Amino acid sequence: MQKLTLTGHCATAPVPRSRIYCPALDGLTPRQADLSFVMPRMDHNRALRETANQGDWASILASDPFGSTSAFFSRLKELGYRGVANWPSSILLEGILKETMATIPATPEFEYDVLASAQRAGLGAMAFFLSLQQARAAMQAGIKRLVLHPGLLVSEGGIAPDMVLGSLQRLINALKSEAETVEVLVYTSAWHERSLPLSTLTADGVIWFGDAP
Repeated sequence: MQKLTLTGHCATAPVPRSRIYCPALDGLTPRQADLSFVMPRMDHNRALRETANQGDWASILASDPFGSTSAFFSRLKELGYRGVANWPSSILLEGILKETMATIPATPEFEYDVLASAQRAGLGAMAFFLSLQQARAAMQAGIKRLVLHPGLLVSEGGIAPDMVLGSLQRLINALKSEAETVEVLVYTSAWHERSLPLSTLTADGVIWFGDAP
């Protein structure tokens, strides 16, 4: 099973290759990290362009309207990154905010198209998704490594954990039945695990926010 770490911490050598480097997450808690897309903390992609050797993966702001994606991808390869992921991501947006951001455009479908262009540039691609519809859009764009995000969680109450886990497992199973070659990883953290043990789902791997236990 694959085990990767999503982090905004800039490490010194030797840097584990199993890291997904996302500078906008530096200093955030797992709960805050889910809101990183709407937290204007920094020029995220510029920070990536200026930081080398932080693992195999760079987590990009795929809806960044500035700059050339081809030049950006070339730079990431020069810095030693082997693949990209769409985080911070618009997958969690809902309602009026979702409609407003779509004019940028900032939509999951747009992000998946950017990831597909990264693949054409010779990088790997990893697509975060929340729903079956989003996962299918990513697969239609040609992405075969998907990351299931559980959505915004509350610390107490809500639907019983076993019901949520059952629903997520059925989603994973549905994707695997539709496309045998697709890889589905699950995103979690120590905070998530206390209320919803996502790491117990049957999947191809786990992506931990911060240091994995």
